Amino acid sequence: GSMGNSQGTGSGCGCHPATATLVQDLEDVTPVGHEKLVDVSAQPGVVTNLVYVERALGPQTTASSASAAASTAAADGLSSRQSEKSSKTKTKAISMLQTAGLGVLAMPPEKLDKARLATFRESLHLAGIDTSQWGYGGAKSVEHLFWETYQQRGCIIVGGGKGSGGVMKRITRLVKIKLVAEIFGVDHALFSRMQFLHDGRTAERKQVPLRKLSWTTSEDTEFKECTEEIYAEECPHTENWKIGCKKTLEERLGLSQAWQAQHLVWDSEGYRYTIEDDVKSDGYPGLNTLYCIHEVTFRVRDPEHSGVQIIGLPEGQEFATAEGDFNFNCQQDDRWLAIGTQLNIWTWARATTQSHAMARTPSSAKASSAPSPASPTAAAAPVAAAAAAPNKAEEMRLIRRVPLPASSAQALTRMQAALAETNKKGSPSGLLWRCMENMSTDWAKAKRMANKMMDPKYTLSQFYADLSAFPELNLYLLDDKASSSSSAGSPSAGMSSGRTLGDEFQRTIGAFFAIFWMMRLDLDGKDGFANGVDETWLPVALTGKEDMRVTQPDKRIAFQRNAKWDFFQKLLMDAGLIEEKKSGTIFKSSSKIQVNEKRLVSLLALTAVHDIMKMAVILPEVQEEHAPYHGYGLGDTIGDHDHALSYMMEHYPQVLPSFRDLEASEKRSVQFTQCNLCFNHGWFVQAEAPPGAIFTKFREALIRDHKSQIGQQDVALYFVHWLTNLAGAEPTPLAGCEKFVTKFPLPVLNSFLRSFEFVEKIATQTETEVMEEYLQMRWVEHTPSMGSVPLGDSGVARMRLLCMAQMNGPSVIHAFNELQDEDRDILNLEMARTGCVGQSFSSKFVPREAQERLEGPAFLVYYGPAFLQNLGNDAPAKRLSVLAEIYRSARQLWPPSVAKAAV
Repeated sequence: GSMGNSQGTGSGCGCHPATATLVQDLEDVTPVGHEKLVDVSAQPGVVTNLVYVERALGPQTTASSASAAASTAAADGLSSRQSEKSSKTKTKAISMLQTAGLGVLAMPPEKLDKARLATFRESLHLAGIDTSQWGYGGAKSVEHLFWETYQQRGCIIVGGGKGSGGVMKRITRLVKIKLVAEIFGVDHALFSRMQFLHDGRTAERKQVPLRKLSWTTSEDTEFKECTEEIYAEECPHTENWKIGCKKTLEERLGLSQAWQAQHLVWDSEGYRYTIEDDVKSDGYPGLNTLYCIHEVTFRVRDPEHSGVQIIGLPEGQEFATAEGDFNFNCQQDDRWLAIGTQLNIWTWARATTQSHAMARTPSSAKASSAPSPASPTAAAAPVAAAAAAPNKAEEMRLIRRVPLPASSAQALTRMQAALAETNKKGSPSGLLWRCMENMSTDWAKAKRMANKMMDPKYTLSQFYADLSAFPELNLYLLDDKASSSSSAGSPSAGMSSGRTLGDEFQRTIGAFFAIFWMMRLDLDGKDGFANGVDETWLPVALTGKEDMRVTQPDKRIAFQRNAKWDFFQKLLMDAGLIEEKKSGTIFKSSSKIQVNEKRLVSLLALTAVHDIMKMAVILPEVQEEHAPYHGYGLGDTIGDHDHALSYMMEHYPQVLPSFRDLEASEKRSVQFTQCNLCFNHGWFVQAEAPPGAIFTKFREALIRDHKSQIGQQDVALYFVHWLTNLAGAEPTPLAGCEKFVTKFPLPVLNSFLRSFEFVEKIATQTETEVMEEYLQMRWVEHTPSMGSVPLGDSGVARMRLLCMAQMNGPSVIHAFNELQDEDRDILNLEMARTGCVGQSFSSKFVPREAQERLEGPAFLVYYGPAFLQNLGNDAPAKRLSVLAEIYRSARQLWPPSVAKAAV
């Protein structure tokens, strides 16, 4: 339901077990299921196109793939996904970057030293390791381990000889890189979701860029056991891990060190060193492994910089890398590629954060993972380092946070008492019930703050003090981050320390402050929204790009100058938060914008409660009379915080005083903001999808779940809440709405703001009517002018192509006229289909067949906008011809049918 989750971010992390057929170059698309393979001769760093047919397999492989992706051991194996049968196929086209990979280290199996390989194989057998199944069912081969040990130098083998007790162990030291970028204001991390291996197999797993550190000792050096030096964070026997980071990015992603220095910044707080010992490796069954892992985080400095387009930014598109001399034909026949070559499909998925307290360490891994205290190597296990002092960036971040309210000490005492109680009163969330028992909202104060919101004398500090009207804000003292370091039975379990309380509380305050600034755009709101406040809590008015009172002053100035502030105010009026009051006589009239007290109080109450379920200790359990609930069964804890809040609002509103006392109509409006609309805003603003794919689920929610009681005002409030929630997403409320101002692409934000008034109409109009009005607006308001709205058979096609191509719009529309008649006709017809029963665009915009024969399915061409926005060296007409061929081929697979008009 969160719009920040759905803006053009590629395939995300919802991977399906799959096999794939590879095809080079978009012009070489063949019907799905054909094994069309073309070699790639691009040099390292050269970008080309890759098309592959992905076959989703049956459900029997899903569980194993999910568990295989859960550990380092699984990442070390292959988890092969090969099958003769498939239930679904789809063709994908993405850009591909040729990388050097392991270079000269890659070696065909037949070129390995056969005598040494035979000796190595025999040593494994003497150590009691059965290798008969190696090389099958996801396990690697003996040849691969030999190559890894003596060619790649990515591991060493200890034990197995005389004086070692006969126990053989593989030791490998890894660098794992979390590459983070902001995509539409939300942190995303880069993962390889599919790998085409050198031996013909296709592996499907979620894997960050990683690399084994090279051992620098001589091949003849023999380690009989794990020494203290092997466990050490800075191991003298391998290359330095910082050098390994640079090589990982260079070899796995083709990013030169100069590129890294220009576009990446190291996040020192994201570094961890962990150990996993005696792990049963999926790659080499029977041979346990010691993993020493450096987990390192890098952040992309500017996701909008043209130089980072090669890794799918700023939209978060999928891309591929071919490592070394990866040959497509050899990958599909009986000839093996050189060991160390592979092709990766990379995707950007929403980043998740992990508390450092939960990081894997020798003592927190499996029971057998750390050396026993009685073991000779027990002293070799590393000791956790002391926490480093906050760096300058952290100090600045803390300065821009608000202090805890004066009432926090009293609230903390009450929370501790509630935690200490053991009775179950107030199921389904006894703790929430106890915390809110006898609590009430100060509605007089809430109404007073609403009425003062547009008063020039009403300050931000006064507004912050007045937020004490909402008792639910005290629930943020139950910060779930602390629960990992306290025992569940302790009275302090789940309580936040003074230093860790903050992020969710600060974000909620940031959302409140966004409301404050948006309501005061005609006063000091623009300064506050863009720049934040000074030490006296007064808005900062920047004097120039050198003004050092704020971070990134140039971006803030550009935002304040170019943001469509009128669209902000229009949205507030559509939501009923402000209204125009007219007065005067027949001869002279005037108007004044004023606050709608009831509506604004509802928004403030919603903001107070909207994220409380992120405190895991108060999540409710589904009761018998409500089971099942959104997929949760009887007794299940509702883990989704939006669903958890909706559950309490629907069935236990008395526990939430700031929601409980609202009028019935306002309760409906507030509840609507928590529902899952399945609405992809990116599809709409880029006209990527037909109306049915965009709006049908949205309209079903309005009709089925809310019995048509939701109007345009309520839909507008939904978007106001989304806007303020994302505006406060950075836990630094005194620095302004940084998520939008410094990290969100302004053209995208402006396009969203402009589209809201059209989306709101879905409450009273059909899907196709809303889409048609929006397309006409985009054409009329385009800069440079495109002339009058296009009529005739190509009207809708032209308007959609203009939205899809964005900055290339004029050249794409011009090229549309150069197309052959059959290509233009297929685009006119297919782009005019609606995917809605009984609906058609107006006859003046579409071919007669599209209006008279309401057939389906209507097609959504994934990445269609990106395909037209990133033309490379292709002429626009060439890309349009390919797009027409995609529609034509799809129609051959799915012939038109009236029965499928709603598909």
